[in-house]
Amino acid sequence: MLEMTETANPKSLWLRIINFGLVIFLLMLAPGFLGLASASSVLWEQILWASVMVVVYIAVGIYAYRLLKVTAKAPIFQPNSSPKRKSFWWLVGMWLLMLAIELTIANLRVNLTGEATTANEEAINQLTSNLNVTMITMIIYAVILAPVVEELVFRGLVLNYFLRRNWWWGNIILSGVIFAFPHMGLIPTTLSDGLSYLMYASMGMVLAYVYKKTGAIQNNIAIHMLNNAVTMIPVLLLAINKIQH
Repeated sequence: MLEMTETANPKSLWLRIINFGLVIFLLMLAPGFLGLASASSVLWEQILWASVMVVVYIAVGIYAYRLLKVTAKAPIFQPNSSPKRKSFWWLVGMWLLMLAIELTIANLRVNLTGEATTANEEAINQLTSNLNVTMITMIIYAVILAPVVEELVFRGLVLNYFLRRNWWWGNIILSGVIFAFPHMGLIPTTLSDGLSYLMYASMGMVLAYVYKKTGAIQNNIAIHMLNNAVTMIPVLLLAINKIQH
């Protein structure tokens, strides 16, 4: 179970909101450099912008970790209290639950609106349409960088910063709601967007539940990495198939 200090650090809610807002701004800014890499036809420019994105994203992760470290009661990365085998299968179950929710809502979106992909998925498909510097960086970002940094931000900071002593599910729901916005890139105004938002929010809530239940953020990172890796496999295979043909 996640242990919390009596008061958050900083004590001022406005300072916490400012800290969190700055992290979110930088988090949403970083992938834009990958877009610049994708738009360039010059190899060294692609490498430059891709490298800038990686550096900025790592810097955001370090900043979020430092903010979290001064407000969390226990070490950020701590051992699981449950036996390893029991903990492993419980985490697998949580990933399968998240995957089932994701597939159910995605199927519902297709049946109701005819749209098979979200705006976030379309952006990823565009960036990974060819096996090049952009795609390699995108895979590193999606499978390694994003799971680590996003869990520090959307689970670590949200659960330790906000609604700490209120309703137990309060900051879990808040985590999901906030997690969905950067993945959507817009405020949902259509049924398709609303269902896509619900899908990302549900995924965020499952991950927040895992963190609050175990207190070990590496569990979230592992589930997030697995989920993103599975998502990237067909994208990678499609790009390889294009090269072969």
